[in-house]
Amino acid sequence: MERGMTADQLLSALWRRKALVGAIAAAIFVLGAAIVMTRPSIYEASVVVRVEPQRPGEEMVQRTVSELIEQRLVTVRQELLARPVLQKAIEEMNLYPELVSDKGIEAAVEQMRKDLTVRVEGETAFELTYAGRDPQVVAQVANRLPAIFSEETLKIRQTQAARATDLFTEEMVAMGKAVSSWETKISKFKVDHLGELPEQMEMNMRGLERIGAQLQMKSEELRTAEARRSDLARARNAADSEAGRLEATESGLSRTLTQAKTQWTPDHPEVKRMERELGDISAQRKDAEGRMFAERNERTRVSTLISNVQKDIVDLQKQAEAYQARLNNTPRWAQELAVMNRDYEIARTKYQSVVSRKVEAEIAQELEAKSAKSLFNVISPAGVPSSPARPDRMTGLLIAALVALSLGVLTGTVLEMRDDSLRDGTEVRERITLPVLAVVPNMQGKTEKRILMPMAGSKNSVSSPTSLN
Repeated sequence: MERGMTADQLLSALWRRKALVGAIAAAIFVLGAAIVMTRPSIYEASVVVRVEPQRPGEEMVQRTVSELIEQRLVTVRQELLARPVLQKAIEEMNLYPELVSDKGIEAAVEQMRKDLTVRVEGETAFELTYAGRDPQVVAQVANRLPAIFSEETLKIRQTQAARATDLFTEEMVAMGKAVSSWETKISKFKVDHLGELPEQMEMNMRGLERIGAQLQMKSEELRTAEARRSDLARARNAADSEAGRLEATESGLSRTLTQAKTQWTPDHPEVKRMERELGDISAQRKDAEGRMFAERNERTRVSTLISNVQKDIVDLQKQAEAYQARLNNTPRWAQELAVMNRDYEIARTKYQSVVSRKVEAEIAQELEAKSAKSLFNVISPAGVPSSPARPDRMTGLLIAALVALSLGVLTGTVLEMRDDSLRDGTEVRERITLPVLAVVPNMQGKTEKRILMPMAGSKNSVSSPTSLN
């Protein structure tokens, strides 16, 4: 049965069981000390990395990677503990060889995550701490991990920049084909409707005016030629009559002269007169015939001129009709051409914009490559640790001693509380309801006094204790 104890009783009980308490405390302390002393020494190396802001003039070049490098601090722990970074470090530095051979790379990556601690410092820096058993390896890993993280980050950013450049290149090719297609359509349209285009309208109007002036001139020329032909037609009969009359007269005079020569000698005055008269008539006949032939030629010329002028007028009228048809069709083709030109301009504007963006993307990609070495700056490299970070052996031994002592005291206390033995008169009076007449003390010591201890306050009380010596 358990019972309550005062502090004095507890101390007395522990003193009576000091051998047991000491043995238990010593055993537990030895066990704890063995655990503390046998634990492997773990060394830690820390490196502080500053993320340098990359803010070139946005007015000079538009970046294709919109995420600022300093914003990656929000997720730096997740990215540093990601498999690509840790696996590259494990393979490059041959970490956890036994674990890799036994359980594979996944187990090694998981163990490395446990050995790494990432802490963000301020707004532009982070601290990386790596723990391990070998101080040289710990320092090497701590200094190498930021470089690997930087390489992976830059690889991602350069991949994003290259992807943007490729996207603009593909878009530029597609837009270039669209622009070429529109140019081909517009060229074919202009060839199919040559002369009826809006930009040729003024030329057609000037051509129509020129044809009109030529028609007017040809009409006037035709009127003049027809008037001349009428005059020649009226003069033809008179010329023909005069030539006939003179021919008849010449024929008559010739017969008369022949008869006269049969009658007279050639020197006869009448023959001479008739010969002179016949010569004059012959000359007049020839002159009349010449004029008749000239008039005939003139009539022929005038008739040919009239035909040519009429033909020219017909041709000019056809040309005028063609010019007028062009002018009539111009508004219709102008609307279709305006729609095609509008779509072409839209496509060309998009193409020029994509070309400009592609050039900027290429420049941004070059900037990403050139600024790679300046994005992450190690401001506090990790040194080789001279002493292990854990375990703290002195603190461990102290804790082991406290635990051992506590368990020893606890064991002694529990045993005392479960012990039903009566050890003094007070316990007798408290636990026995019968009157206590006397208490026989322990008589083992030579100097101890034998005292009879009556029950105080009892009705059957005896006199005060007296010495038995």
